[in-house]
Amino acid sequence: MPPPCPSFPAKDLPAKVQVGPDGKGRKTVDGRAIDLAKDCELLSLLQYECHVDRPIKPDSLTRCWPVQRWFRRCQDKKGMFMVETTAWETSYTLAWAVDSGAAPAPTSTRDPLPTFVTGIDFTDLKDKQ
Repeated sequence: MPPPCPSFPAKDLPAKVQVGPDGKGRKTVDGRAIDLAKDCELLSLLQYECHVDRPIKPDSLTRCWPVQRWFRRCQDKKGMFMVETTAWETSYTLAWAVDSGAAPAPTSTRDPLPTFVTGIDFTDLKDKQ
């Protein structure tokens, strides 16, 4: 069993990325602290979360929703490393949009960003095969 992975708020990620898994500080090749937004390449991965409506029925409908995950590929003096930044990207983008006037400040702390989820109905695909 792997060791437990510590959990922390997304806002703490820029500070957490400054320390490697060995507990030692990370620095860029020129000795600066790592800036996630400026020093690290943004990458994405699209996964799907699927649910079977009635698992007991053999012809039950399966619905899938896209789940976008974000990562940053960074480089320190020791080489490249990757950090999942999905929650941080959401809060970082929202803060930038509000600060720049591109979006209004959220009025709810429960769900500050709109959620776009689209179900995919595979019934038609099954019939065409």
